[in-house]
Amino acid sequence: MNQINHQLLQQSHQLKPAIRSQMIGVGTYLPSQKVQSDDIMKEIDTERLYGLPYDWMSKQMGIIERRMVCADLKPSDLAIKASEQALLSCPDLNPDLINAVIFCGIERDRPEPATAHIIQNALGLKADHVFDIANACFGFLDGIKLASSLIESGLIQYGLVVTGEVPTKISRSIISRLKKGLSSEAAQHLWGGLSVGDAGGAIIVGKSCDDQSGFIKFNQRSESRHVDLCTYKWNQDGTLDAHMKMAQIVARGFQLNKKMYRETLHELGWESVDWALAHQTGDATFKQTLSLPSIKKSNIIQTYPKLGNITTATLPVGFQKLFNSGSLKPKDRIVGLFAGSGLVAGQFGYVV
Repeated sequence: MNQINHQLLQQSHQLKPAIRSQMIGVGTYLPSQKVQSDDIMKEIDTERLYGLPYDWMSKQMGIIERRMVCADLKPSDLAIKASEQALLSCPDLNPDLINAVIFCGIERDRPEPATAHIIQNALGLKADHVFDIANACFGFLDGIKLASSLIESGLIQYGLVVTGEVPTKISRSIISRLKKGLSSEAAQHLWGGLSVGDAGGAIIVGKSCDDQSGFIKFNQRSESRHVDLCTYKWNQDGTLDAHMKMAQIVARGFQLNKKMYRETLHELGWESVDWALAHQTGDATFKQTLSLPSIKKSNIIQTYPKLGNITTATLPVGFQKLFNSGSLKPKDRIVGLFAGSGLVAGQFGYVV
């Protein structure tokens, strides 16, 4: 009996899912206000206080500007606008068939209720599965995986995976602290918090039209011993308690992605990829990703120079940019490489 069970288990691992999921709609929202990195550095007076030229961030990190929301906007405000655009991108879809709304932002509107309920209510959707998940910058990919699993299991037909990120609220607090003059060590742990930008993103996931397209493979690893490398919290008095060793968390995240990359391609049976979507915190991570086989500047979607690190919104913003380019062709192979503090890294293979 044990031998039979072992054989059945092996066979079940080899079976392909009867249903695959695919991205059928995408929407994004970028606030209109653009803030230049050089202006942020001038406001802090980095040349006098820290010996850093005003163009340090734009020249060394490659982040020229980012979008910033008004101080009173909440994550749901950006998420709702992105979701409206995603719904418009697939006009033949009956919204009543969307039976899951998953919000994946780093911060929520409030502890209760789930921000996903606020979004569903504003959109007039009727989903039964409505909830939030969070996993730092990796949250959106977790949301996609979960929606895909619900579709493949037959529990839902369509899912709305959505985020709204307002990390520049953290930036404003960090700017205030840096303007007071900190030690070099204390300041070093805060610069990464100035690289972020605000954005909303939404992807509608549905059944694939065949077993050759859609999400083919997900691969993920976590190393929670790195939990303290990048962290922040709001104190009861409204002040920010942040500790961001960005260089270390980025380096470790890439090392993990690099280790997994060949494994992912092997399991996909791919020798090359046509397009790459990747999490981006600046020049360093972008150049690291370019060092991977089959990924080059012409086939990776770049977002950070004008948007900064848009955290969980990177995937929907990158996918919409690729879709709008008109370069996608049927059967194109897309690889995704993402990471988040904690530490978590993961990849996917997707066929158009």
